Amino acid sequence: METIKLILDLFGASIFVPIIVFILSLVMRVPPGQALKGAIYMGIGLTAFNVLLGALTGQMGPIITEMVNNTGVNLPVLDIGWPAASVIVYANYIGLFFIPFGLAVDLLLYVTKWTDTFHPTDIWNYYFFVFWAAIIQLQTGSFALGIVAGVLLNLILLLLADWVAPAMECYYGYQGVVSTCYCSVSCVPIAVLIRWVFKKTGLNKIQLSPSMLRDKFGFWGEPVTMGLIIGLAVSVVAKISGLGVLDNWAIILKTAIMVGAMMAIYPAVSGLFVKGLIPITQTLNARMRSGQIKRKQMNIAIDPAVFFGEEANIATGLVLIPVMILFAIFLPGNTVLPLADLPALPFMMIGITCVVGGNALAGIVTGILWISIGFLMNSEVAPVFTDAAIAVGAVDESAGDSMVSSLIVGNNPIAWVVYKMFTLPGTLKYVGIAVCFAVYLVVYFLFRKNKKAWQLAAGGTEEYFAEKEAIWNAAQANANA
Repeated sequence: METIKLILDLFGASIFVPIIVFILSLVMRVPPGQALKGAIYMGIGLTAFNVLLGALTGQMGPIITEMVNNTGVNLPVLDIGWPAASVIVYANYIGLFFIPFGLAVDLLLYVTKWTDTFHPTDIWNYYFFVFWAAIIQLQTGSFALGIVAGVLLNLILLLLADWVAPAMECYYGYQGVVSTCYCSVSCVPIAVLIRWVFKKTGLNKIQLSPSMLRDKFGFWGEPVTMGLIIGLAVSVVAKISGLGVLDNWAIILKTAIMVGAMMAIYPAVSGLFVKGLIPITQTLNARMRSGQIKRKQMNIAIDPAVFFGEEANIATGLVLIPVMILFAIFLPGNTVLPLADLPALPFMMIGITCVVGGNALAGIVTGILWISIGFLMNSEVAPVFTDAAIAVGAVDESAGDSMVSSLIVGNNPIAWVVYKMFTLPGTLKYVGIAVCFAVYLVVYFLFRKNKKAWQLAAGGTEEYFAEKEAIWNAAQANANA
């Protein structure tokens, strides 16, 4: 287990993920040269993304901190970001154990066709649900209960991925891949609900997509311009008490340019991810059409960085930064001061954006509701999050009575319900566990029985299903020839 941790710490996602992609490519019978080329592009794409995100966070972090401080509110739980959750997971035996164990479970689920999603390509993001398994172990003292919780959350994650996969392919345009990061797909149920409400009330006729804004407003509707405006607005609010100081205007303008640059540069980074995926998708399509692969649908799990920078997604996420700070202040029951994870809000919008078809109005409404729920979940779980963080040294004991959390990891009502059921007192917890598995199985079999209807409700299109059906029919014909 220590060896696994050492490898993860040494190489990081930008090396580890391409290695997994390379191995998967070879297993899928991609020619070695193409497999290596795709893996290299994937590594370059992840590295470039991390550089961009680091630059954005470095520029926006102090601005966001100042904007929060200027409110003068007292929220005792500090959002210290998703890295703290990853440290909690991978500094614990349960987190290290779950990497090989979860990999075996995922392979079994895929081979037996329990799921259409091949998850081992995104094991890097296991910590988003293994974190909850770790705090269940912390609260109950039972390693076994933590593992069972991790397996259940993994099963739910794959169900969500199967549900939203057609919408992700239709909207983002990346063939055969899906995000299996909880922060990006746990929002699917509420996004489907809001999509339905918008359709029933006619609000879906109000389309506020970047392409529409670009057509209507020209230069002022361009993603770069929207980025400049968003960066300018956020930084002006942060520096509102010192607008007469020249130094502050330098920071304001630099922030605006940085956000605008992010909107301009990221499509090129997305292109690197696409080059990394092309060898696998082309080989899979060829093998499916020839009848060599006996599956009607297959989704390859991929890091959410692939979807992060789509113009509607990143614009909606950035707009929500000041909005959610206001909601944090006035939301009854919230004790979380959002901070470190705010620049990562576009990660939380990935599933929402594709379900609502890039409609910024529907995306913002859904995002507000979803992240507000997340505030309450984080507020409730903050004491145990803090204990877990102190136990592994992610937070110093000298912090006193202050508490910490991660907005993006704690924003998971599904995992929160599982956590509460698994930590019920005495034997009552076993009733709660049985209820969790029973609900999952009912939802799973309802989904499998009516899969196309569920996927259409989540943003899939008839054209998508017609194309998949044509590929399947061609495969059947070739297999019978």
